[in-house]
Amino acid sequence: MAVDMDLDGKFQVQTISVKDMNPDNKEYEYEEALDITGTGWYNRTLLIALGIGLLAMGIDVFGFSIVVTGCSCDFQLEIWQKSALLSMPFVGPVIMSIPWGYISDTQGRRKTLLIALWGSFLFSFISVFSVHWIMLAVLKVFSSMFCSAVQSGAYALLGESCTRKVRGFYMLIMTSVLMLYMLSYIVPGYFILQLAFDYNLGLITFTPWRLLTMVMATPLLISAVVLHFCYESPKFLIAAGREKEALENLNRIWVRNGGEDGKYPVSRVILKDNSKAQDEGLPILKSLWLQTMPLFKPPLLLKTIQLFFLTFVIYSINSCWVMWMPSIVEAFDTGINSNDTEGSTSLCSIISSISAKNTTGVNDAETCSSSIQSLTLLSGIIHGVIFAGITLAVSKLASRKKTLLIMCLLVPLLSSLGAVFNQNHVASIVLFVGMMMTNLCMGVLFVYYVEMFPTSYRGMASCLGVMVARLSGIGGVNLLGSYVMSHCTFTFFASSIILLAGIIVAWYFLPPDGVNKNVK
Repeated sequence: MAVDMDLDGKFQVQTISVKDMNPDNKEYEYEEALDITGTGWYNRTLLIALGIGLLAMGIDVFGFSIVVTGCSCDFQLEIWQKSALLSMPFVGPVIMSIPWGYISDTQGRRKTLLIALWGSFLFSFISVFSVHWIMLAVLKVFSSMFCSAVQSGAYALLGESCTRKVRGFYMLIMTSVLMLYMLSYIVPGYFILQLAFDYNLGLITFTPWRLLTMVMATPLLISAVVLHFCYESPKFLIAAGREKEALENLNRIWVRNGGEDGKYPVSRVILKDNSKAQDEGLPILKSLWLQTMPLFKPPLLLKTIQLFFLTFVIYSINSCWVMWMPSIVEAFDTGINSNDTEGSTSLCSIISSISAKNTTGVNDAETCSSSIQSLTLLSGIIHGVIFAGITLAVSKLASRKKTLLIMCLLVPLLSSLGAVFNQNHVASIVLFVGMMMTNLCMGVLFVYYVEMFPTSYRGMASCLGVMVARLSGIGGVNLLGSYVMSHCTFTFFASSIILLAGIIVAWYFLPPDGVNKNVK
């Protein structure tokens, strides 16, 4: 081969023409052609763009809980109104997941991501000027409708644009960035919501929570701008029958990674599978049907059921605890600082104190507070550092995906059981952090979505996975999260059973580590 990389990762390109390097017009399989492009600045730029986009998605979905805290005084929110608002980020993906999957598989990963990022940023920015909590809720639905394409699209584009050598590693790096989402909205939320200003703009009064909303939308803008300097997935283009464009993008990647323009040795590239994107001439509903139904028929049906079930397990548990975390940490702080040292300091007693506080209904202007507790800030920083650090540390074990997934389900299971019997207040928070370890499963899970489905159905499968994730999130926040207030111990046991079922499915049905059973 005429192109090699030295030990420092730099390309050594010989001055040989394309015809000389590929005299027989050899057909390269896509992975071979992609491996030749190497790993360099292009891949790192793409990783940065998609990492920020994934972080922006996490902030947009879960950071809304801080916005709700901030606007509670302006809008004089009652408990049911807060619960309704907290559900809004999960509604949009349910509405748009199938359309986004269709757009991703027929129009391209990059185009889908650009539409999603710009659209989500636009609606998030407009929500700054909401005059009523219902307007805020509606705009959040639209923002999340666009943002729902980011998670699936980011993993698909990165997975199809990086060589086999670094693909798993880069995906887990991107996931480690996602783990910073809580730190990324709690830290600015803590400092901004403590500011004391209000500017009368006529229809609205510009207060700190509106500034916070604007700040939290910024990563969406940054990701969209950087992504404009990246290219469409060559693998998607080949699957869509656009081989010439795919070769042009592979050559561009080669050049951005240090190769010499015009010296890329591949002139023919094919996919191992024969799957193609649906014909553009088909009616939209029929095309959408043809793009979706193969996922629910053999041989893909079993893969779909397995991954959807694991998605339900991970996101129903995770969404519940993440959305209720500020309230639990605040109740923990209040309990520790109170003079009442009698009674249990178990996690269930901490959660019960939230329920008792909610029934008192402190909504008048004199007592209303929109600030974040110091302990919540500390917990957000610790969460971000620990979880991102763990993900970054295990990124070197990218080939052990199945083992990592099972371990990240086992820790929350043991923590949920331990929380039932523990009576120590410090241990209660440690166990609560352990219950949130399902966070670490998200990146590993979507690697399977990329690897286990054919290129032409990968976008649809991933977007449907996001829909299942958000539906599970709605259930986790509104059912599991509400039920834990009145039946805490039972809820912990139920969570343990759900997590155990997830471990069993992962153990028996996911491909073994080190065995490449993915569909190209």
